[in-house]
Amino acid sequence: MINLYGRRNSINVQKVSWALCELNLEFKWHDEDGKFGTVNVKNYEQLNPQLIVPTLDHHGNIITQSNGIVRYLYRKYTDVYTVSKAEDIAIAESWMEFQTTDLQLNMTPIFWGLVRNPPEDRDQELIDKNIILLNKKFEIFNNFLRDREYILNNQFGMADIIMGVAFYRYNSLPINRPALTNLELWYEKISSRECFKNNILGTFS
Repeated sequence: MINLYGRRNSINVQKVSWALCELNLEFKWHDEDGKFGTVNVKNYEQLNPQLIVPTLDHHGNIITQSNGIVRYLYRKYTDVYTVSKAEDIAIAESWMEFQTTDLQLNMTPIFWGLVRNPPEDRDQELIDKNIILLNKKFEIFNNFLRDREYILNNQFGMADIIMGVAFYRYNSLPINRPALTNLELWYEKISSRECFKNNILGTFS
């Protein structure tokens, strides 16, 4: 039995639910109306002492951290780690970390400032500064995609999920964005997938 704990509109939980869907893995979703980043599950701290989401209970094995969970699922249920060059895996994983360490750093203050917080609590200077930095970072990813259909082996995979969820959020923010032709072509393909539609589309809040 596979159990996934976390809110359906959490970016980190969505990475895992999308991956589970793409891998055709049945799971039970626990999203009992917890506040941002939490779930109302009794004794949840015994599953995840950090009290954050997501948490994956994979047949009794407890795994946390969204990108780590996605890597685990693709390592266990696909041959991507055996058929790919180590260098190509490293590039794909670097983009997965880019989402967590770089994109999220700038996206969070924009998201909270423009979406979650009331106008009177906004720090517009902070928001504007992070919009500039975030746009530049997505331009870097756009350049990487110049001669690629997907991130790893020109096949849809784990890194596309991580960066795809990030771009969905970015594309949903009420901000001005630069022209990102390569990225838009890539996003058009991944956003047409049924698992994207069922797990990501319409969840921005």
